[in-house]
Amino acid sequence: MKKLILFISMPCILFSQNFPTCGYDLLVEAYQKTNPNYQKSIDYAFEVAKEWSESQSLVSDSDTLRRLPVVVHVLYQNESENISDEIIQSQIDVLNEDYRRLNADTTNTRAQFDTLAGRSNFEFFLATTDPDGNPTSGITRTSTSVESFLNETIFLNPNSDIMNSMKSPTTNGVSAWPSDKYINIWICDISINGEIQIFGYATPPNNLPNWLLAPPTSPENDGIVIHYETFGRDAVVNVGFQTAFLGRVVTHEMGHFLGLRHIWGDGPCSDDDGIDDTPFSDSNGLNMCFHNKNSCVDSPFDYHDMIENYMDYSSPSCQNIFTKGQMGLMLGVLANHRVDLPEQNVDLIPQYKVYFNVYPNPTKDLLYIESGAIESQSKLQLFDLSGKVIWEKDLLKNTFEHVPLVTSNFARGIYFLKLHSKLHISPTQKVVLN
Repeated sequence: MKKLILFISMPCILFSQNFPTCGYDLLVEAYQKTNPNYQKSIDYAFEVAKEWSESQSLVSDSDTLRRLPVVVHVLYQNESENISDEIIQSQIDVLNEDYRRLNADTTNTRAQFDTLAGRSNFEFFLATTDPDGNPTSGITRTSTSVESFLNETIFLNPNSDIMNSMKSPTTNGVSAWPSDKYINIWICDISINGEIQIFGYATPPNNLPNWLLAPPTSPENDGIVIHYETFGRDAVVNVGFQTAFLGRVVTHEMGHFLGLRHIWGDGPCSDDDGIDDTPFSDSNGLNMCFHNKNSCVDSPFDYHDMIENYMDYSSPSCQNIFTKGQMGLMLGVLANHRVDLPEQNVDLIPQYKVYFNVYPNPTKDLLYIESGAIESQSKLQLFDLSGKVIWEKDLLKNTFEHVPLVTSNFARGIYFLKLHSKLHISPTQKVVLN
């Protein structure tokens, strides 16, 4: 549907009509000022990842697990900024749900986009071993004297030193763990004059080993920065009106870290995000849910703007999808650029095939599940919309089973069935009880 157009991004704050948003483009512009080839290196990394995903026919690869270790650096001046372990874990849970399409609100994906939805095999987890080989919680906590790590000058003169100040002890920040082995996330105050104008930002993949045009992002600066008030599943902030972020600020910024661009291409209909199965759009979603918005003409089918996409600025309450093309691109980044991040060598993990089918669906009193697994410690699980497991069954290795499930005692509504083992998880099957 789309052709990749190389572009130099303008600050995304200009497209937001003063609504707080992502600072990704400000960071890119800051690096571009000191290195005119920086954007070219990002574009090249994007093209390599995209070509790889297309050549592999990998738009949704659920057979191989990529376990991605995360370290969260909490920088706090007061206790409200010193967010709890529980909030941090809730954010990791949201990442896994959104990237593996286990989020309960997949039911809100409009029919025109449902077949485009992709799911990853990523498993984000808090690191269990630090760089010295010692056990860790995957969380560091550092008291700082800095009230805010950003100021208003970044809008007039984007400066990478300012935007990376939280990443160095010399500027009262904290150093990254080796960025080729960990996804570093800095949680701190990045408000500007006491107001939230940027939710977060991330460094994109750039400078592949065979691309020598531009120096890479400094390893000590590679990672994600998030304003502390928008971090976690239950974060609610007044930004002119109360906004529940649902953990999707980090979902969005992780997309940038893994190579995705804003879905509207940061420009008019002639600009593009480079992903074939995302519709054209000439503007972002402005933290709203305009389901009738159709700002550009697509061919052969004229889609509405995909406000469901995590890479838009639509309201987090209507975001629920990455496309297959976006998932393929991110897999390409892990295969070609961030190759050392997965805890396991993905090429050495054996292919894992699962099968299950459910019928009748919708149903009232009885559901039949045909399932099979070739691994031990496999089980079927049925979840309600809140994510609670309401039924499960262990499966034997190398068996095929025909499982009757009595559903007459369950509340009427929508449920989700999945089959998973110790290392792998299947696509999710929606089950409707009427």
